[in-house]
Amino acid sequence: MINNLRALADAVGMGPAAGDGRDLLVRQRDVDGPLHLDRVSADRLELVHVDAAGIVAVRSCVIEELVLDHCSADAILVTNSRIGRLTVRNAPVNCEISITESTASVIDVHSCGPLKVTNVRVGESMQIAAVRGGVRLKGLRTAALAVRSQATSGRRGRPDVHLEHVRVTESLVFDDLWLASLTLRDIDATSVELRRVRLDSPLTGIGVHCRDFLRINGMVVPGEAGCLEESDVQGVVDVRGVRRIVAAVPRQRPGVAGTAHGAPPPADSPSPPEPLELTLRSSTVRRVRVTAEDGAPLVVGLDNSVVTEALSLPSGPARFRLAGDSTVQEVDLGNAVFRRSSQVNGFLERVFTRVTANSLEAVRTTLARQRRTAEADELYYRIRQREAAQTPWLRRLVGHGLLGGVFGWGVRARNPARALVCSILATAVALRLSGAPPGLGSQRLTDLSAAGKSLVFACALWMNVGVGAPSEAKTYDWTAMAVCFTIGGIVFTTLTVGIVIRKLVR
Repeated sequence: MINNLRALADAVGMGPAAGDGRDLLVRQRDVDGPLHLDRVSADRLELVHVDAAGIVAVRSCVIEELVLDHCSADAILVTNSRIGRLTVRNAPVNCEISITESTASVIDVHSCGPLKVTNVRVGESMQIAAVRGGVRLKGLRTAALAVRSQATSGRRGRPDVHLEHVRVTESLVFDDLWLASLTLRDIDATSVELRRVRLDSPLTGIGVHCRDFLRINGMVVPGEAGCLEESDVQGVVDVRGVRRIVAAVPRQRPGVAGTAHGAPPPADSPSPPEPLELTLRSSTVRRVRVTAEDGAPLVVGLDNSVVTEALSLPSGPARFRLAGDSTVQEVDLGNAVFRRSSQVNGFLERVFTRVTANSLEAVRTTLARQRRTAEADELYYRIRQREAAQTPWLRRLVGHGLLGGVFGWGVRARNPARALVCSILATAVALRLSGAPPGLGSQRLTDLSAAGKSLVFACALWMNVGVGAPSEAKTYDWTAMAVCFTIGGIVFTTLTVGIVIRKLVR
């Protein structure tokens, strides 16, 4: 146990001239046993090329600047200490670095093996560069955190990065990494950014809270992009350039493919690649923006999630998927119009993976907010028709056929007007074919005057009770029939006029 700089200098065989005040530099020394620094106070302590037969432990120390460079040991432990600037560089791959229960202004770890940080407070920033082993951060509090680049490659050089209960007051950045896995659990940061990150397993995020934005740019993933659960992003979720890991195709020998005993030749038009999907499950975000590259289709799925502001128009072969009880406050419509079914379907197929009640409701809400009432009514009609089509046959007949096809769900004036016109024409044809009542004229079907009288009489039956009817139609039977027709005519007329007035008032 060493509790002052003079004892440290004596332990490593440097003699009384090793220390100069509160600074000490130890270079190229071998220590036969473990090196324990306990309750050391110094301005600067630097260990360079120190080889310890055991662990290097720093406990309960107060040091303004601590530098461990090319130190070879079984492990490096910093615990229960207060350090101004901590720098650990070029430790062996089999040397685990553990920093626990300490405070520091700046921590810089470069080209080291496995790193474990637990319950550490960093005043300014923490940077982990040239990663050579797994990184596990738990209970970390810092202003800025960056994990950058790697010093090794190959399957054995792909570390696991796990962050849990991490609070970052500014930015959290992952840059230029090839990782076996990346897990974010209970993260609170102003912004989270993944740049040029390649993963061997899908991204996992649970409880990620961003006060500004979450940006994923240039990520390469396996069959699935990943999932963020129970997260909250108060700014923009920006996803772009996500691609799938391309498996190596073995080269075939010339003359084998396409022969009688070889594999069949490839098709002229290969099938398009399956889209990757990044899922936001049970999360709340302000805005989602997605961009996909050609040949790398991407889907951002919303599963029981809420978008409080808007979904931006996707760029490239990118789409959104709404599932569960997901709600969207607004959808960026661009210059799209929604007057015909083809226009509605074209826009929805461009933005969403498929036409669903959720996607229709999101577009309808946006149109209503923009006071595009006619187009909003068109979307409302389609939503109710889809809902009615999924009910049992009797309710489907009443809802889809009568309320929707005939009455237009109270938003389409042409449906009841068309039903009234068709009913009048059908009644006129029936009257003409049956020849009743006799007072309408000749029984010849080619008599246009009689056909006109049948049409006028059909209008009289549907629009009023027997007014203008011939004397032969003054009986009780014809009056009862006229009352039934008039009730239907009043319903169709009132509904048509009401829908038109509602549109004019709005």
